[in-house]
Amino acid sequence: MRVVHFSDTYLPRRDGVITSIRTLTSALAEQGHPGMTIVPRHPDQTAEDGLLTLRALPCGVANLRLSPWLLRETGASGVLDEIAAFEPDIVHVHTPGPVGLLGVVAARKLGLPVVHTYHTDLHAYADAYRVPVSALNALTRLYARRLGVPVPWSHTIQVTGPRAVRYARRAAARTRIVAGRAASGAASVAGRAASVARRAAGRRPAPVGTFGSFTEERAVSLRHTAVDGYNRLLLGDADAVIVPTRAALNRITLPVPDERIFLVPTGVAARPTTDDAVAAFKAEHGIADADRVLLFVGRVNREKGVDLLIESFRTIVARNPEARLVLVGAIFDRRWLTSLLEDVGPAAAARITVVGEQPSHVVAAAYGAAEIFVFPSLSDTQALVLQEAALARVPAVMCDEVLHAQGPLGGAAKLASPDAGGFADAVVSLLDAPEVARSIGEAAAEKAARHTPAAYAETMCEVYSFAGAAAGRLNDRGRTRR
Repeated sequence: MRVVHFSDTYLPRRDGVITSIRTLTSALAEQGHPGMTIVPRHPDQTAEDGLLTLRALPCGVANLRLSPWLLRETGASGVLDEIAAFEPDIVHVHTPGPVGLLGVVAARKLGLPVVHTYHTDLHAYADAYRVPVSALNALTRLYARRLGVPVPWSHTIQVTGPRAVRYARRAAARTRIVAGRAASGAASVAGRAASVARRAAGRRPAPVGTFGSFTEERAVSLRHTAVDGYNRLLLGDADAVIVPTRAALNRITLPVPDERIFLVPTGVAARPTTDDAVAAFKAEHGIADADRVLLFVGRVNREKGVDLLIESFRTIVARNPEARLVLVGAIFDRRWLTSLLEDVGPAAAARITVVGEQPSHVVAAAYGAAEIFVFPSLSDTQALVLQEAALARVPAVMCDEVLHAQGPLGGAAKLASPDAGGFADAVVSLLDAPEVARSIGEAAAEKAARHTPAAYAETMCEVYSFAGAAAGRLNDRGRTRR
């Protein structure tokens, strides 16, 4: 089976989506299923067999690069020819950005079944960054235009009287302006999108009861309505949708019939390390042998609950002075992180080590140095780092009740309430009971080991076969539609 994958994120960035794609494509290739991966081009990318890169521009947010094909459809014509020459059997879309949309377009034009993996909880991310509704609406209109379909949503502002009329007119004008600017050129769009996102990320919650920005509850409702429309465009005619865990399904409703939704956790391989590598990691970052390392791996940002984690550490270190919090991952808002470190106080801040984004062998050494893995995120659909920590036999403390119970670790972690005090209590309970912590780590390792890359690839082949049969489109290796 020949699979073409589409993703808006790839190396040299590091995140769970990239890990999942590379794990899957490697395991599929080992089982005799060649693949092609379509990603945005980056100047620091290393050439790989089967990797097709699209012209892309930095957007200034989270080190992402955006393909401008969304604005000029002709920019994708040559790519579609290369995809057709690969003679794929199926399209697998991994992200909802412009490259993901190109995957949907490619499937339609080439008459191929399309499978999506819902890696990212878009509702949670839109809320975490307070993305303006007008920007989401403009993007949805652009997507609908590229797909040649009507915009799939409409909503009215729930405000009465003359204010409602004035607001509706202003909102419509803003949306037209955003859409018009988007059409003016890819570089300017990337710059403006970055500016909007940075301003939104630093914006304080709207005062409750104010008209100009609604209440925060109303803003959330409008964002979710916009994201729902966005999802309907991308997923509405999917032949199969992969959800890594039930956590995402408990938060949102996907616009796909239940029989086309599959729960398939990504398989994860252990990250081997050595005692020398662990010692070198500690020495480089000033971690003493007596330090009791609490490790976080992931984006050091709002959606991962880092603010809760740092706040809770104030209590943890007061009760366990040898505790040291180590943060490994990309930092996209240093001013925000600096303010958190200032707020937590000098005593706690002195025991927090910020390492930044690291290559896989350094991350493996960090796991080797850790006593407890701390993961307060409530927005993850799987959190591959939980499995990586488990394979290193590091017990985890987490907040997401559904991910805890129904994720790949199946309850083999310490569940904390999603507040600073409750999280601190859970961490301290493991620091005070090393035998209990080791027992949890061993149980987690056993469960994580069941989700291998090979098993993941085998399951995905079954899903691909289902998608082809359900669509009734696989004919002559997918090149024509029945």
